[in-house]
Amino acid sequence: MSEHALGPTCHAVISTDRLEAAVSAWCVHLRQRECARGRLGARQARQWRAPGLAGARVIWLANDLGEPWLCFVEDDSARPLNAFEHCGWQSLEVGVSRVDDLLGPLRESPFEILGEPADLDVSPNVRAMQVRGLAGEVVYLTEVRAEVPGFELARARCPVDRLFIPVLLAADRDQAVSAWEALAKIGALRLDTRITVINRARRLSLETKHPIAALQLGGGNLLEIDELHDLRERPRAAGRLPAGVSMIGVEVQDLSAVPLPGQTYEVSEGPFTGRRAALVSGHAGELVELIERSSVPMQE
Repeated sequence: MSEHALGPTCHAVISTDRLEAAVSAWCVHLRQRECARGRLGARQARQWRAPGLAGARVIWLANDLGEPWLCFVEDDSARPLNAFEHCGWQSLEVGVSRVDDLLGPLRESPFEILGEPADLDVSPNVRAMQVRGLAGEVVYLTEVRAEVPGFELARARCPVDRLFIPVLLAADRDQAVSAWEALAKIGALRLDTRITVINRARRLSLETKHPIAALQLGGGNLLEIDELHDLRERPRAAGRLPAGVSMIGVEVQDLSAVPLPGQTYEVSEGPFTGRRAALVSGHAGELVELIERSSVPMQE
């Protein structure tokens, strides 16, 4: 069990009006496999503050190791979003073993390539490329090649592993990270760094630096918060989830120790069935499902 109060990440939920095509793209081109499909129950929809999605089709994907982590929810109102324009969850950073090997196949895929493989400005030991999926989700495919001083970073255990860094966009980095620091009971690293994929998308100088924060989570996971100006509110139809990357699930050591604005609940379906959980909202409008750690293996 991790010594950190918060983390690792459990899951990511993506809302999309192109369910089958989006799932197929991840399975065919990013090596995930379908592990469950069904309908969102009314109880779970209420717990996710999305009662209008009761009965919506849901598909769970797992990595090559059989670990379920990515949930697609069908929502005809969830149109794909342009990258780097809306506050909230923007990107899923997924560990890969050899990022350069993915470039050629992804050129012939439904994913839009936003940035080709390159070493990151923060460390030459991390190499990544960025793509945009059919639901508008931005995916960082990241190869950690060696230890990065100051961080604990998980190394990929299969060609395309799972989420290890959710990336949040916020209009004010410090306000967004303060609540996370209180939750994690540790301080975040704040720095300014170049983010080439954002500079290209926003037609900025490639040397432009952005204020970011990195918060260490358990299991070699991180939370990244990028500050950008002129962000719009993420579209969300009444009774539905936010479009695109809707929610991130994060393990918490003890929900009883967390000050929560609402009640806890028992997860009623999916791979985390039976665990105690709570849904909270962050400063940038991000939805976070806190799921209490359990010694019981996840159900598939």
